Amino acid sequence: MSFMKRILLVLICLIPISVSAQTIEHREENVRISEVVTEEMNDRGLLDYTLNVETTYGESFFVDTKESLLGGLSLKLEEGDNILVEIVEEADGTTAFYKDIPRVNALYLIGGLFLLITLCVGLLRGLRSIIGLGVTMLILFWWVFPSILAGADPVTVTVLGSIVILAVNMHLSHGIKRQTFLAFLSSVAGLGLVLLFTILFTGLAHLTGLGTEEATLLFWEISTIKLPVGLLMAGIILGAAGVLDDIAITQNEVVEELLRANPYTDRRTLFKRAMSVGRHHIASTVNTLVLVYAGAALPLLLLFMHFSGSWQSFLQYEVVAEEIVRTFAGTSALVLTVPISTFFATLQPKTLDTEKHPT
Repeated sequence: MSFMKRILLVLICLIPISVSAQTIEHREENVRISEVVTEEMNDRGLLDYTLNVETTYGESFFVDTKESLLGGLSLKLEEGDNILVEIVEEADGTTAFYKDIPRVNALYLIGGLFLLITLCVGLLRGLRSIIGLGVTMLILFWWVFPSILAGADPVTVTVLGSIVILAVNMHLSHGIKRQTFLAFLSSVAGLGLVLLFTILFTGLAHLTGLGTEEATLLFWEISTIKLPVGLLMAGIILGAAGVLDDIAITQNEVVEELLRANPYTDRRTLFKRAMSVGRHHIASTVNTLVLVYAGAALPLLLLFMHFSGSWQSFLQYEVVAEEIVRTFAGTSALVLTVPISTFFATLQPKTLDTEKHPT
């Protein structure tokens, strides 16, 4: 199957298509493999199957995995396994295409193991973090994402949603106290810096937000999305928001421990000593974010590096420029958040309970 035919197959699976006023109907079905007719390995090391499959209500179909997007599978299939197929019904007949493997139950198991590990190691704080994670998912999937799809400004909605997420999670995980509130204020200030650098860097790089196929498809299919660059900016802000919590709380804890060691330390000295620790945090944070973004976009970066003739042409691709701007905008804001959060932390009173925490 040619590359263009595979792309067409993907679009058929995603978008209702009308040809000559006659609709091509398609549906997804979870089917059971009743017979593995043939199995062979192709020249790319992928397995090609021809299968007889059955739905739960008795329909039978023939599936050739060579017609899948990759032209084969890297998975071993056996009789009795379940697969997902896309059934396309046309006037001249019905065809079933291999689509994917059902993995919802596996994800439930993975999620359960994650919760168990978090609870066993984190105890009460682990429970609070799990509750905070639930709040985050609730805000994102019940408010932020639906609002963007309904036509709200992505940047405004994401900033407001991030503030609410930070407010709830920071106080839930670290307690409702003055120190946590000061850390929250510094996180909000850092969020403002993320917004500032995102606007500045996307403007300087002349990014349109249409560097990926997903963004382009979303723009053309959903009329309420007017400015695709807003989605790119919202993604940068959302990605950096979670790290702001870590920076603010860490610097707050450093200042708190310094005060316990010497409650009479003046604020200038306190700031200098806390910043010496913060600079180590900056070094690790910058490296971490670069690796995280590079890891998330690894196949994409490798693809464009393969097709580019030089470093200059590689950097010229908008999809590559998006990742660079994403990394530099978020990291610049996070670096500046360290001194801001350290300053806010030094505003806490010097009357910490030294009896409970002897030096």
